[in-house]
Amino acid sequence: MTRSQSLDALGRAHATDKASHGHGYLSFYERFFEPLRGRDITLLEIGVLNGASLKVWEAYFPRARIIGADIEPGSAGLARERVTIEIIDQSNLEDLVRLGMRHGPFDIVIEDGSHLWEHQVTTLRTLFPFVRDGGYYVVEDLNTNYGELAGKYRGVASRSCVDYLKELADLHVADDSVDLAKVEDPFLRTYARNLGLISFHKHCCLLQKSYTSWRLVSDEPLLGAGESTKCLALMAHLGRTGDCKSETGSLRGLADGQGIQGFSIGSGTVAAGSFEYRARLSDGNWTAWSRPGTYVGTRYEAHDLTGFSFRLTGDLQRESKVVVAGLFGHHAEPVIAGDGEECVSGRLALRGMQVSIRPR
Repeated sequence: MTRSQSLDALGRAHATDKASHGHGYLSFYERFFEPLRGRDITLLEIGVLNGASLKVWEAYFPRARIIGADIEPGSAGLARERVTIEIIDQSNLEDLVRLGMRHGPFDIVIEDGSHLWEHQVTTLRTLFPFVRDGGYYVVEDLNTNYGELAGKYRGVASRSCVDYLKELADLHVADDSVDLAKVEDPFLRTYARNLGLISFHKHCCLLQKSYTSWRLVSDEPLLGAGESTKCLALMAHLGRTGDCKSETGSLRGLADGQGIQGFSIGSGTVAAGSFEYRARLSDGNWTAWSRPGTYVGTRYEAHDLTGFSFRLTGDLQRESKVVVAGLFGHHAEPVIAGDGEECVSGRLALRGMQVSIRPR
């Protein structure tokens, strides 16, 4: 097989039902995936069956890191050099979040799991936040939302995944003609304006993430006057608000209920490998130390963080120092911490944070 082969040709060669002899997905996908073909990407597929599609992704994306996730323990035998297999339960939120935190962010996510409506929606809501800006998320086999198949795959869901995607499409097309503040679903509220496109095809739907309308909350510094020589990009998910960002390294909610549920810190003017951070969850457990740009915490689960920690690494650690500040509960004064120290206040919810890198 050569690099010049089309995605569909590879699919037919490996006998996946995603090819034109089956669902016919691959020719559709290639319109979007072809520019990524020679890049170092991360691709996640939920539901790997006999591994045929994993072979297609390996051949089409020669530099990709490929993650396959399945509930069947026997799927572990499909692992090889560029293919990692995770055994997960798609209905388990913890499994999905752990999968995203361990292997994300993703350039492509293909959801081909149980096809149960509730699982399709839950997986979309949980894993789409782990897709990179400009990346793609695909829900396959949406024909299970119709006709005789609906009776088999409805499960306990009150509405289908297609209906959920249609509502997302309505809000995306309507743009500012709709007051998103009145939309109760935080996922729909967040991503209606942060999509590059939403495209329906036979049996599937493809979404591209595109952060076009981040809403700023307060980025007023929590720390007092002090020289800061390094700029960081801070993104946080706030309750009742959704995803917000600040280019100053400081961000906080302005109203009750706007606790920080998760965040990521971009490198900005700082070398990408020169710092790490982690978050303390609502149950008091800490996430692993994470690299710049990695999201830590939760989304859409109404679980506020209860602390965070930030540390410098490498050369930057020798020439700079870090000061972090956190606002907790209804306290007006921030908690101050240093490099690698825990910025916490008991189990109070984190509602504001700042990271400042200063010269020694």
